[in-house]
Amino acid sequence: MPVASERASLVEALSLVVLSTRRRTARRFLQGLSTEELRYIAGYLGACLLESAHQSEPASRDRVAWDIMQYEWCTTGCAACLSNDVEHKMILLLEYLTSCQCGTAVMKIPAGSA
Repeated sequence: MPVASERASLVEALSLVVLSTRRRTARRFLQGLSTEELRYIAGYLGACLLESAHQSEPASRDRVAWDIMQYEWCTTGCAACLSNDVEHKMILLLEYLTSCQCGTAVMKIPAGSA
């Protein structure tokens, strides 16, 4: 799939995840991201779906940040080994989830796996 097509598909899919009242904001935010940054956000949301971890109530920004760190730790095995690039992607993910009101899409790590 050509990168431009993949990028457009990711922007469309990720903007559809948010509440309809926040879609324009989400789309503008997402259009400013690289394909790799969009893939990172999509990967996190995919993990949330696979873990069936959607909460019925919004999570605090601190809770979302913690869950993102746990996600990164589980995918890399080393939270202390984060590169500047990964930290940047984590910040973008946090901004996307909180500013677009996707805070309910938080992955919970099963007990004992962290």
